[in-house]
Amino acid sequence: MSDIFIAGGWFMWPLLACSITIISISIERFWMLQERLVSPSGLDKQVLNLIDRDLLDDYQERAISDISSLGDLLITVHKYKELSRDLLESKLEEKSIEIKYKLERNLSMLGVVSTISPLLGLLGTVVGMITVFSTFQSSGAASPDLLASGISQALITTAFGLMIAVPGLILHRHFEQKVNKLMILLQSKTSSFIDNF
Repeated sequence: MSDIFIAGGWFMWPLLACSITIISISIERFWMLQERLVSPSGLDKQVLNLIDRDLLDDYQERAISDISSLGDLLITVHKYKELSRDLLESKLEEKSIEIKYKLERNLSMLGVVSTISPLLGLLGTVVGMITVFSTFQSSGAASPDLLASGISQALITTAFGLMIAVPGLILHRHFEQKVNKLMILLQSKTSSFIDNF
């Protein structure tokens, strides 16, 4: 494997950096987009219970807001409870945009890295092909075996670029769908909370 990596030339190093970036972002997003962290079950009932017993102070509001995205939305509802339903929903929409931005953290980077990986691989191949043909042009003799060997080495970067890009794009799409699903869940729980408030 190391021989193949070395044969790919210096373009393999940026491709390695791309693969490490994709793996790092994916692990972080798999952890942070867990439903239990974004929308803990029973949190809405706990907050309603605290409000009913008049035990929700500033410290607890901050703690609940920090614990999860759902907590942040529920505290926003409590904070603006005196407003009309339309104004309250407007405040919640602003907060939802902020939460969605947090949930989508690093996804644009994941998309960019997944998109540029095959382009870097292709660039490595083009540079490799130029090198192969310029070598044959200067030597004056073009052996089919040497030509095939040079082309196969040049194509290594394209293969690695595609091997990085395909899973990266799949993961990017998966996380986008996960964020949309979580936002729908948050909206549903918040609407239910407002109705019971």
